[in-house]
Amino acid sequence: MASIVILGAGVMGSALAVPAVEAGNDVTLAGSPLDDAIVDALARNDIHPMLDASLPDAIEPVRESALDDATLAAADVIVLGVSSPGIGWAVERLRRANARPDILTLVTKGLVANEDDGAPPLTYADALPTSLCATPNGLVGIGGPCIARELALGYPTRVTFASRHRPNAERLRELLQTDTYRIATSDDIVGVEACAALKNFLCIGVSAMLTAYRLDDGHAKNPLAALFNQAVIELAILARWIRDQPDEPEATPTAFDLAGMGDLHVTVGGGRNSRLGRHLGDGATLDAVLNGAMKGVTVEGVDTGRALSSALQAACAECTLASAELPLTFAILACLCDDRPFRMDFATLPD
Repeated sequence: MASIVILGAGVMGSALAVPAVEAGNDVTLAGSPLDDAIVDALARNDIHPMLDASLPDAIEPVRESALDDATLAAADVIVLGVSSPGIGWAVERLRRANARPDILTLVTKGLVANEDDGAPPLTYADALPTSLCATPNGLVGIGGPCIARELALGYPTRVTFASRHRPNAERLRELLQTDTYRIATSDDIVGVEACAALKNFLCIGVSAMLTAYRLDDGHAKNPLAALFNQAVIELAILARWIRDQPDEPEATPTAFDLAGMGDLHVTVGGGRNSRLGRHLGDGATLDAVLNGAMKGVTVEGVDTGRALSSALQAACAECTLASAELPLTFAILACLCDDRPFRMDFATLPD
């Protein structure tokens, strides 16, 4: 049993609280400054309004304003469950409480533009200060196919916990694994974090196929399958680049495992990135969607694409990467950075 504090009461942070409690831990679910309405709803009837699911009574929901420093400082495990725009708040909150848990766990997914011109973007595994953990390499990343509502409902899934010091990932598995929340471990935290961010970005282009090619009984399957396959290939290329191993084909088996291909599969099936892709497949531009049907919605794949763009262009100009191997990536970037309608020329897919 451990004392666990989850920072962020959004869908995934809240869903992760379910197996954490079922495994016998003491769990505090602390909302961000934007989560007061969620915390208040949970306090009233245990039903999470965004998950449309009841959470166990043993989970203690707390408003950000009511979270005391002592609770944070005493936690064995702290989970960063905020979206990428909230990571700065979470880090500052930890520092203010002088909290240095044995294990700091990343649910937040995204990339951070590198301050070195032309260098690959950083995952949070590299961007976050090491001083946030009490133990060396105490950061553990979570990746894999895990829809938040299904997790909250107790449906089976299998994910990956990754840490540079694998025993830390194994220790967290011992604390969180249940009969239905099954966990593999890895020492490839950068690969897991890169794939977890990149699949949101690549999902946008794959999901466009759900509306770009229609049949009377739904979407066409062939173009969707073709782009799903291409997305996994590009996921591996980009993850190797981010790991600074662009010429080692075996460097990122993670891309073909739970945190890559598996997570891409469920992300295309639903969520904000998939929803955006469907609008783009219908012919809308990014600006029109984010100022219309998805106004006020955080789409992390958009932030990931923008963090990629400049360094990716430089890497292709320097022949570190080959643009011809990344047709889907550049088709998505044209939407995100130039506000063009999504266009995928299948003739550009590599032979």
